[in-house]
Amino acid sequence: MAHRHRLQPRFVRLLYIREPSGKAEWSPNASGGFVSHDSLPAESTQANPPPADAEGGGEELVRYGKFVIVGLTGVFVNLVVFVLTIDSVTGTPLSNFFGSTLHLASETAPNPVLNFAASAVAFVVATLWNFALNSIWTFRTMGMRRHSPTRRLGLYFGVSLGSLSVNEIILLASETILPPLIGQGFGIIAGSVVGFVGNRRYTFAETQLA
Repeated sequence: MAHRHRLQPRFVRLLYIREPSGKAEWSPNASGGFVSHDSLPAESTQANPPPADAEGGGEELVRYGKFVIVGLTGVFVNLVVFVLTIDSVTGTPLSNFFGSTLHLASETAPNPVLNFAASAVAFVVATLWNFALNSIWTFRTMGMRRHSPTRRLGLYFGVSLGSLSVNEIILLASETILPPLIGQGFGIIAGSVVGFVGNRRYTFAETQLA
């Protein structure tokens, strides 16, 4: 009986699963039967997942939005410090802050040295503010940073000096045709473009994994 059992032909139960193309393909397996290629795992026929670049693009848009929000708070800090610095030098009391703001926003007041100094002080304070917020929120990451915190702070100020240069050029070039606060605002906008590109590329760069 054992001999007759060994002589019996081997049968393989074949399962037919329709492919999207409507065709079935068969190939012999190691035991002498046939295997349908239609019985591959279901995930092999599913659509490929979206590439990582697509998700990265969305993340960059969110990051840019955060950067804009931080920048807006930095503009507010910059302008407030700008007014306070001028008031402190000219002896204007703090209680007249709103009056000084309206005056600087509506009337020309050519005073290159004072405007330059106030703009520089405002720049330093706003830069520290923006660096702190961008570090803990905008460019927060679970990856490895290319530079140490101290190095990042140095790079941030280095890039920001380029922003300051653009800011000062706009302010000085417009002081005879625009109120100083308006000229300062245009300088901030132009300088922020330089700051974003430089800091995104260098200051907050991440280590590329092989």
